Amino acid sequence: MSARTAVLGLLKESGDWRRFFKACCETSPFKLRSQSWQFREVLAERGCVFPEGSTELEDALLQLSRELMPDSPAARWDEEWAFALCKEALARIAGRCAGMRDVEVEVLDLSAQDEWNERMCEAVLNNDPAAFRLALKRWELVALEAIQALQDEELGSPA
Repeated sequence: MSARTAVLGLLKESGDWRRFFKACCETSPFKLRSQSWQFREVLAERGCVFPEGSTELEDALLQLSRELMPDSPAARWDEEWAFALCKEALARIAGRCAGMRDVEVEVLDLSAQDEWNERMCEAVLNNDPAAFRLALKRWELVALEAIQALQDEELGSPA
């Protein structure tokens, strides 16, 4: 069962959870995301398990806030959240670049990331956090694969 379906079922069946969801949405997107653990626990009790590291439930909550409460603070784009996600991705990429020579970094071909840059921009314009997170994840993966390919090439070439 998808996270969206599970949350909708919970909200349909329980006035308490509807009120909790509404209160979170009326506070901020951060409040809604930070309370996803409570939704995760009650859904697990109902047989819908979403792993701790999974973003599916958080994304579903944000999407539902946009659909069910479009004028609430939780339905608005959260720049701080997006900035934090980008900062984490860039830190992982920088960690992989550590120890590389300047010349290696300069020849690094990241042109394949243009598509994911566009998708991130579209997600921002469409106020779609789930699409943003997915595009950022792919953007990071493309960068890490390019770094790995360059490092593999360097290891394979004679010194």
